[in-house]
Amino acid sequence: MIRLHLMTRRCELSAADRELIDRAVARFERRLRHFAPDALDLFLDLERHARREEYRGSVRLDILGTSLLAKRNVAPSLHALLARAFDDLEDKLERYEAKLRRDASHERRRASLSAAEARAAERILLEERELLDRALAGDRAAFSHLVEAELPGLTRTIAQALRDAGRQPSEEEIQHVLADVLAGAFAALQRKPARWSMSVWLAAQVRRQVTRERQPALAQSVGSG
Repeated sequence: MIRLHLMTRRCELSAADRELIDRAVARFERRLRHFAPDALDLFLDLERHARREEYRGSVRLDILGTSLLAKRNVAPSLHALLARAFDDLEDKLERYEAKLRRDASHERRRASLSAAEARAAERILLEERELLDRALAGDRAAFSHLVEAELPGLTRTIAQALRDAGRQPSEEEIQHVLADVLAGAFAALQRKPARWSMSVWLAAQVRRQVTRERQPALAQSVGSG
């Protein structure tokens, strides 16, 4: 279990805020299940501005002595502050885990890991290899489990790709693209380059899918013109 350290000044958490925190903690715990529970701490220091309707805070996730600090830490509401900070932490956690996997896979870099980090990285790599083998054999549940940790970052990638394509990244549109990307990725898993991480490969699938959907719209626009 992640140890939660919460401090508030001149503000009070609503039921929705607490639910948001609980969901974030649950996501972090699923992603960090390979680490010893006593090695995980989440610090929330939240404050309302003394003279205007603005909230700021320090939101930090500590993992085995490594601190991941959210930099998106100012918002017009407490709920928005927490949502932004947790999105930022998801991105930093994804990068931390990717670096851990790279270092553990590289003989010389592996020596720089602590014993606890090396054990966690080994568990992560073993689980990913097992899930990948099962997914390649056609196990859709294994594929869903394999990409579960990538979903928060993948939805942000989809939103940005839609904006770049001039489309509105509504929740409905994001989920539509996400479903198509995951279906296509499962069918094309055999073609994933071994040197590519799952997050990099899925991001490439997003760009292809958004471009593919944009081309008919462009052709229709040109035809009608």
